[in-house]
Amino acid sequence: MKPTELSSPLKAVALYGGSFDPVHCAHLHVARSALEHLQLDQVIFIPAAQSPLKTNTTTASDAQRIEMLRLATAEESRFAVDTSEIERGGTSYTIDTVRAFCSKQPDTQLYWIIGADQFELLPKWHQIEEIARRLTFAVLRRPGHTIATSAVPGLKYIAIEAPLMAHSSSGIRVRLAAGRTTEDLLPASVEAFISSHGLYTQ
Repeated sequence: MKPTELSSPLKAVALYGGSFDPVHCAHLHVARSALEHLQLDQVIFIPAAQSPLKTNTTTASDAQRIEMLRLATAEESRFAVDTSEIERGGTSYTIDTVRAFCSKQPDTQLYWIIGADQFELLPKWHQIEEIARRLTFAVLRRPGHTIATSAVPGLKYIAIEAPLMAHSSSGIRVRLAAGRTTEDLLPASVEAFISSHGLYTQ
């Protein structure tokens, strides 16, 4: 008689998309909160080439954004960086990323980290019903935004608490352009990279 084979538990992974221009401390706090709250094996940061719902363009190059992410995540073994959206180029549709990931790792419990402000826009996402079938949204609470059942059939979500931090990538770019300090807003390695490459100074 063969010994009974115990099936291993599903790997739990959260995908975290964004421009990350630049990645800052709030991004990392959000990812750590997701790791703890959802008991994840990994959070994968995915820098976008161009968001379909945003008209602004990035100001650091793709290579620079990727390098800043790698520097920022280097000390956490459960953080990873995926560059597939940048490699595909053009508009970054979440469905393409989700399909690719599900194809590579089919036996994974998949989450997508999103703010409550973006959660309200889910009905506008390209092929959102398929995305909803494939994963669970990890929704970050935001002041002024409620997390209510979306008008998307079959959508699954979990609200997670994360530190509310006032700064944003756009605000940090403004501070850097004005020569103001970004102490405690950026990981030291990212701050050094920005300084050495003269980013966001104009």
